[in-house]
Amino acid sequence: MRGWQSLMALALCFGCVMPACAAAPPKSLKSPWDAHVVKVSDVSYHCAKVDALPHDIEASDFYSDAKHSVIDPKRKAAYDAAQKQFMGVMEEAEHAADEFQRNGSSAAAACVMQVLETQAAANAMTGTMSSNQANYVQNWTLGGLAISYLKVRAASGATPEQTSAVQAWMKTIAQQVQEWFDGRRAKNTTDSQNNHYYWAGFSVMAAGIAVDDQKLFDWGVGTYKAGVDRIAPDGTLPLEMARGQRALHYHLFALAPLVTMAEMGEANGLDLYSYDHNMLHLLVSRSMAGLVDNHYFAAKAGTEQDTPEGTKIKSEDVIWVTPYLRRFPDMNIQALLQRGGSHSYAYLGGMPPS
Repeated sequence: MRGWQSLMALALCFGCVMPACAAAPPKSLKSPWDAHVVKVSDVSYHCAKVDALPHDIEASDFYSDAKHSVIDPKRKAAYDAAQKQFMGVMEEAEHAADEFQRNGSSAAAACVMQVLETQAAANAMTGTMSSNQANYVQNWTLGGLAISYLKVRAASGATPEQTSAVQAWMKTIAQQVQEWFDGRRAKNTTDSQNNHYYWAGFSVMAAGIAVDDQKLFDWGVGTYKAGVDRIAPDGTLPLEMARGQRALHYHLFALAPLVTMAEMGEANGLDLYSYDHNMLHLLVSRSMAGLVDNHYFAAKAGTEQDTPEGTKIKSEDVIWVTPYLRRFPDMNIQALLQRGGSHSYAYLGGMPPS
């Protein structure tokens, strides 16, 4: 253990009988949602029709400074307009998947597959990416949809042919994400080392579980380890700290995929939480402390932070901590989660494992 860091890590760690029952599928790779059985019900669900996402993705970033910390309103509006269709498809699938998790609605599970089949039939998002940002959109969308699939795959009612088509489509995108980030790693780019890389690992890992591909899963594990390896002795991430007024925001943004990857590891017998002498706990501890008092981040980043917004904590800043608290209870962090509320997080595939 790295000297005094052990103290911070330890301080954080204190404290179906019915025939219509969805059993976990016989897969060698498991997801966190396979751990419990959902009783399938006939609860109705309205499945909104969604269009196929484009084959090619066009998107541009929206920051106006070198640190990528100051948002340009016009560029952000253009980006939001371009991304609206991707968010809409993700949110429709995720809402249906979470409804199935809540009440076992077979109609909701079928809705998820309907959304995914539409995308697979169109080979959505498998074409040309207009920019780095377009690759990020591809990656984030894959992650959200792959998690939605994992939440309902035990009871979607899909035929083998439908399942095969959806899995093949997800695998194609996951391989594209992996190849693009491998290329970025070869060039030693920033986005191949910061939160973008962790989100790529999250989406490829989730897709790897969905299609039962050990290589994709292992690549995700590798990105997790690369992320944890970058945690500094004070529990911060250097590249995220370099984001100026958004330093704390990007620490929290990086934690969402890292913690969820740790959960996917746990589902498959890997104790990723303890990797590198429990360093992830330092990152959680430092970042959560920043939501109470962000002066440490402001001082180190050299500027006031835009997170939290006054006393307001956004749900997306803390919702990822839900499964973490189940393993590592902490009353102070629990209080922050309650302040943020329990709202769906699109990039995480809706609600996190509980």
